[in-house]
Amino acid sequence: MQHLRTNPPAFSPARCFLRVFDALGFGVVLIGDARKVLHLNGQAERHLGPDVTLRSERLYATNGAADRMLQALLTAHLDGEDGAREIVGLQRREWRPLILRVVSLPENVRAAFEGARLALFFVDPEFCPEPPPELLLQAFGLTRREAKVATQLMCGCTLQEIADETGVGIGTVRAQTKAILAKTGTNRQAELVGFLTRLAIVSGKSA
Repeated sequence: MQHLRTNPPAFSPARCFLRVFDALGFGVVLIGDARKVLHLNGQAERHLGPDVTLRSERLYATNGAADRMLQALLTAHLDGEDGAREIVGLQRREWRPLILRVVSLPENVRAAFEGARLALFFVDPEFCPEPPPELLLQAFGLTRREAKVATQLMCGCTLQEIADETGVGIGTVRAQTKAILAKTGTNRQAELVGFLTRLAIVSGKSA
């Protein structure tokens, strides 16, 4: 397996593009003619391993069916096929599918991106971004305990699981959740999770 992280020239549009999505927690691969990988950011590099590999400057899935789907997806966009799929789930051995979104770069920006024709975005369902606790404290007046409960809810924990983990009664967790909803201006737990996820995407930790 080839672990290659290419580096665009300093201050190039490609470098800035990759760093922005690194900070947001998204893997990005810039792909040129013949499916050649030109550049990838650190988040994308983290996905190289047992399920996705980089060989001879090209991206492959180790699962045969997944790889056929990946290569067909890239080829369709490079060939400019009408109605080509833009988003697929790439099956993995131990985790939920890795979500791939392909975006064709307009011809008038390709030179600025060093010949890249496609941007391939990786979204990992196993990764739960977290908004900084300090932001929840400062902007919404949550206590540190409430901020912790909020991020636990966002990452799929039930009230009972939070109570068991923190050693408090479920009634306490319900009261904390009610306070979090009031302070964030949300009405339901699902609405709170969506709100916190949006905050995390623009302000959370990238790893």
